[in-house]
Amino acid sequence: MSVLSIKTRIIKNIQDNLNLGSIKRLLHTISNKPVLALYGSSIKSITDKYLNIYTIRNLNEVYSGKYPVAFGSLFLPYELIIGLGLKPFLPEIMGGFTAGLGISGRTIKAASNNWYSSDLCTFHRSAAGACEMDLFPKPSFIVCSNLACDAAGKSFQNFSRKYNIEKNFYFIDVPHDDDGASLSFLSKQLENIFYEVSGKLNKKPDIEKLKKTINCSNDFRKFAIQANNIRKELYDYPQYFNGLNYILPFFGLSGTKETVNLYKIMTGELQEKLLKQDKNKKMKKVLWMHLKPYYRNEIFNILEKNNCRVVFEETSNVFWDELDPDKPFKSLAKKMLSNPLRGNGENRIKAVQQIAALYDIDGIIMFSHWGCRQSNGLSRLIKESFNKKSIPVLVLDGDCVDINNCPAGQIKTRVEGFAEILNSI
Repeated sequence: MSVLSIKTRIIKNIQDNLNLGSIKRLLHTISNKPVLALYGSSIKSITDKYLNIYTIRNLNEVYSGKYPVAFGSLFLPYELIIGLGLKPFLPEIMGGFTAGLGISGRTIKAASNNWYSSDLCTFHRSAAGACEMDLFPKPSFIVCSNLACDAAGKSFQNFSRKYNIEKNFYFIDVPHDDDGASLSFLSKQLENIFYEVSGKLNKKPDIEKLKKTINCSNDFRKFAIQANNIRKELYDYPQYFNGLNYILPFFGLSGTKETVNLYKIMTGELQEKLLKQDKNKKMKKVLWMHLKPYYRNEIFNILEKNNCRVVFEETSNVFWDELDPDKPFKSLAKKMLSNPLRGNGENRIKAVQQIAALYDIDGIIMFSHWGCRQSNGLSRLIKESFNKKSIPVLVLDGDCVDINNCPAGQIKTRVEGFAEILNSI
């Protein structure tokens, strides 16, 4: 049985039995070693195989009811969550999963029926709908921040009401500025959450566990940087490789041994590809900004057919310094403050310009996701900044979650036109 047919059967099972009990049973079944071995046997890329198996096992643990679960927004320092012994669950990422599973139409409708505005980002709308449909595991804590997203605070607060845990809802206020006062302010928030949540879990604050988690995060960072360095010269990627598929481990599970192993495997596989790569092969190098559509689409196939390849993604950028396990809260605060999506838009523009120079980028595709004001609002300034450097930028309007907001014909025409521009340079 091929991996495609296994995936098809899993997706159909979820679509036909869309309820929490069925999801739990399915995850329990496919997490068994024989089933996972069969599932992974047809995946040619060992990195992609590990990612798929790791994700299934992680979700099975989260849904099992055996561990306390914490909902969290995308750019939290998840080392804090993992260091507390909580299982992280990222509703925004699960919003992307609903698109891949073909159920986002139902989850978005459920959000609309519960008065979520149609101009809200569909990652949040789909997650909210799934929450209203009781498709998510029940959280013990909910933590979010205002980093890069102005919708998270309200969405996650609504989740806390839904699960009747408003007293366990924590909002991290990330300052606009990056200075000493901001660092102290943010560090204290993280420290307070760590000690307060420890108390609510009825256990002694385990700083040593937090330090171990931070050391794991540093190991992950080391391998992620190695992988990124290899990609500066690499054209011939393993089958199915796409850095946009690694959002969960990169941001949500960076303090786990499994993510260290994942990026160690990735580094080895990419290095092997580099050694075997045809040095005479030349393609137009594309940088991808923001996220991608998580339902089936032809964007990357169109690029390939037109001699263009995404060689790096904005989301794969290791923007933070090595963390200091002896100063955990200060280090994690620094990590948040160093995120290019924080503060002035110039931070993001400078970061992308540095990436474009490092990877010798020929052109940039910025996927302008519906409802994401943070990303879309900067698109014109980004395009103007690269026009000065004679690097073409395609601002591709669409939707990462709702296929109805992403007309395939228009997307195809615009991507082909952009590829034609790149090949004429």
